[in-house]
Amino acid sequence: MEITVTVVIPVYNVEKYLERCIKSVIGQTYKKLEVILIDDGSFDSSGIICDEWSKRDNRIRVFHQANCGLAAVRNKGIELATGDYIAFVDSDDWILSDTYEYMLNLMYHYDADIVDISICETFNDNPKTDLKSPIITLFEGKDIIYDYMLCGISAKSPYSACRKLYKLSSINNIRFEVGIINEDIIFNYLVLLNSKRIVKSTKKCYYYFQDGESTTRGGLKQRDFDLLKVSKQLQELSKCESYKNIALLGKVKYARSYFSLLSKIAFYGIADPSINKREIIASLTGELRKHLFLLLRSPMPFNRKLIAITLCIHIKLLEVPLIVYKKLR
Repeated sequence: MEITVTVVIPVYNVEKYLERCIKSVIGQTYKKLEVILIDDGSFDSSGIICDEWSKRDNRIRVFHQANCGLAAVRNKGIELATGDYIAFVDSDDWILSDTYEYMLNLMYHYDADIVDISICETFNDNPKTDLKSPIITLFEGKDIIYDYMLCGISAKSPYSACRKLYKLSSINNIRFEVGIINEDIIFNYLVLLNSKRIVKSTKKCYYYFQDGESTTRGGLKQRDFDLLKVSKQLQELSKCESYKNIALLGKVKYARSYFSLLSKIAFYGIADPSINKREIIASLTGELRKHLFLLLRSPMPFNRKLIAITLCIHIKLLEVPLIVYKKLR
């Protein structure tokens, strides 16, 4: 019997982009889908768009609720899912038409619990097609967590739930922590601990749309400090791991969070007027200096290490060249 993929799409005030997202999902070459649209208290026409699409396609189920936030919506999607596999798509993003067929083929071929594909960040509706042949990598046992921790330090972030197709059974009772951002980090760590095999592909199937200010590209806000909390949780969860240097990578991730927040200030400034710029820069710089040698010995890319050294000297050494660069661009 053909198996079902449940696709959970949280919806909140995205009337401008929602149809693009929905079309990319229902237009998949793999047709056995259950599409769950959860309208999280939208006050634009997003909820109406959801209802209209549910009338056009009987694979779509729509739920309306008061605003609870992304993590709570995803958790509801997990509870509602009836498929054998589950995927998440943010409503301002979209996917290639063969995404789930491709991921399921990898899932079957390698007898995996999770398939992870690459993300293409884009500022327009027509990004360049990636013509490179994808590189496929299989990880088993403790190497799953080791790779996850290593990539979190040395490469493009592996944390997004949107880049993965999960066996629903591998999630079990694990849920996203509600009320914070960066909730994917701990969720995926716990799910990966539950998994025997994961297949990774460099094929760019998921298009992450960047329109103006995003969580990653906007100025610093109070919620960005959740990164410290989540990174500390990850350090605590991984400290008992004796395999390779997983525990050390947990410490590095926590140290790197101070670097990430300072870099955000240098690149994008501070968006929240309640944050005292001088005090927070002094505090973050002090913590980064404490952890600098750990970062310099870590697998963090060389250019990031140079930025870390610069930030430890003074943030203005990075801010001034960035201002000039932005004006020239």
